[in-house]
Amino acid sequence: MTLKPLFSIAVIWLLAVFGQGYGQTLPKQDSLLKLAKETRSDTARVWALMETGKLFLNKQADTADYYLSQALQLAERIHFERGIARCRINKAVGLYDLGKFDTVLVLCKSSIPICEKLKMGKELVAVYNMMGNTWNLKGNFWLAIEFFEKCLEAMKTATVPPHFPVVVNDNLSILYINLHLYDKALFYASGSLQLAEEIGDEATIGTACQHIGSAYLGLQQKEKALGYFQRAVDIARKLDYPRLFTTSISNVAEIMAFKGDHQKAKSLYKEGLKVSREHDDREGLVYNLHGLSLEAFHESDYPAAKAYAKEGLSLAQEMQLSSYSYALYLTLSDIALLEGDSKTYTAYRDRYRELRDSVASGALVHALQELETKYETEKKEQRITQLEQEKELQQLRIRQKNSLIWGLALAAIGLVILAVLLRRNFRNGRKILDQELLIHRQKIRELEQERQLNIADAILQGQEKERGRLARDLHDGLGGMLSGIKQSLFALKENPALSNTSTLALGQVIGELDHSISELRHIARNMMPEALVRFGLKDALEDYCDHLRLADKLEIHFQAFGMDDRLNQETEVVVFRIAQELLNNVVRHSGATQVLVQLLRDGNRVNLTVEDNGKGFDATSLDRVQGIGWMNIRSRVNYLDGNLDVRTEPGKGCSITTEFEIS
Repeated sequence: MTLKPLFSIAVIWLLAVFGQGYGQTLPKQDSLLKLAKETRSDTARVWALMETGKLFLNKQADTADYYLSQALQLAERIHFERGIARCRINKAVGLYDLGKFDTVLVLCKSSIPICEKLKMGKELVAVYNMMGNTWNLKGNFWLAIEFFEKCLEAMKTATVPPHFPVVVNDNLSILYINLHLYDKALFYASGSLQLAEEIGDEATIGTACQHIGSAYLGLQQKEKALGYFQRAVDIARKLDYPRLFTTSISNVAEIMAFKGDHQKAKSLYKEGLKVSREHDDREGLVYNLHGLSLEAFHESDYPAAKAYAKEGLSLAQEMQLSSYSYALYLTLSDIALLEGDSKTYTAYRDRYRELRDSVASGALVHALQELETKYETEKKEQRITQLEQEKELQQLRIRQKNSLIWGLALAAIGLVILAVLLRRNFRNGRKILDQELLIHRQKIRELEQERQLNIADAILQGQEKERGRLARDLHDGLGGMLSGIKQSLFALKENPALSNTSTLALGQVIGELDHSISELRHIARNMMPEALVRFGLKDALEDYCDHLRLADKLEIHFQAFGMDDRLNQETEVVVFRIAQELLNNVVRHSGATQVLVQLLRDGNRVNLTVEDNGKGFDATSLDRVQGIGWMNIRSRVNYLDGNLDVRTEPGKGCSITTEFEIS
């Protein structure tokens, strides 16, 4: 089963700050338009046009934008600041539905100074919430967190409706879903549902059910998820809430497909697609088009699957839904593969990997990781080339055989024709020999790569065993001897027969001995940290960061995500050595005051980032570096078959990321 990208769940809007809920009637619309036409007050006309536009939000986005644009133009013409801010905010809500996220951010950002100046507390809360939602959908979850925190801060001085805390809890649950922290997402979504039930807000109850379902889906508890998704669908039908309906029904369809009821899934996807088209819900269109593509693929109806997927991809690209775009590229590549179109398959699959890598790194890594699958890619390319060469060899042999047959059949025609045929056979034989030689050389290169990896493995294991032995010898042997000497000197210092001068000199010797013992323990700790052996990579790195932290000089922040389970010991040692070398370089050379160390694990992919605010350097100079430290870092990254990405400029700090996969 192909799951949707987890940030694509429905987003709760704070429309109750200004706008009306669902169920507005035509008389309300008519009375507002009449007021806008007959009133002599420009400010009243602004309010009437704005309220009219708000009636269509989340239903008919184009109509809403039409009235809100009229209201905004009038407010700007008469310099009505309060009206300008509110019109921009509501216009941003409508443009969000149209997928114009960059314009949404511009409108919200331009509203903040006005809201702060006029102390528009409710509006400021709504702006921060909107920006958080938008950054969330664009895939920058850390910026989303920043604006939701500002939203919470603004709530402290604003009188807000009781459902506002519900919305913020909902948004936090969305972020945790996007970060794959499903237990926390379930906690916040459950809190949102409880608050929503207390105030009787059915729309928010529906979205909370949607988010709880998504959290359970991430926790692989599909039966629990199905109940909450179905409840969200029922509420959406009752309230005529198209965004919630199209998202929830696609989730229900997805689970039904997983359970094997593909007819039911297809029917639900079609219903969701119909509602999405009626209400111009482009996100809903993407979800349900992809679902229908997968169902058509299951039925081996590849033309229909391709048509659905291409339409969904076009919308996803227009809305900058990178996470959903790569899922659609994956589906299209699978279709091309089964249709036998290898060129199209390769193009789609490459684009899928490109977008997948960009999304997986999120706000931490925005560039393509060119070396991510270098070894695997080379092996696949070599295999494809080998297959192509074998196919060509087979064709050449068939051609040679045919040539010989024709030569024998037409031998009577003359020596000239025979000579031509012999010459052709000679050419083909030469090509066959060249191709076989090329295949042989490729096999030799593969064996050489494997030999180099085995050598590197043996060297690294030997180094770590020797480090461990030296650390134990230093700590247990020399460390114990020095401690014994220290105790003897302490006893001698207490001898009343010693003069004051001797006592002071002996105290200095004991102090220097203490310093030597500390330095010895520091050396033993660096050789083989006890925390790494006993507790694992996460605790060892955190302990090492605490050890390097210098009060008022160097602050080191350590963050770890997804590291609940330990890696194998060899991998943990190699990753620790990489982090240790990077941090030592920061301490020695960068002049930094702030360092961020992040260790993340997403499934089989592990990412280590060390980032500082130091003086930086010219990244191109690394190609000329011959130092043992940097060579050790590169050799260990190569041992992990990983990628190393360096981002730095003089005066702008440095960020070094290594990423690899574990088996």
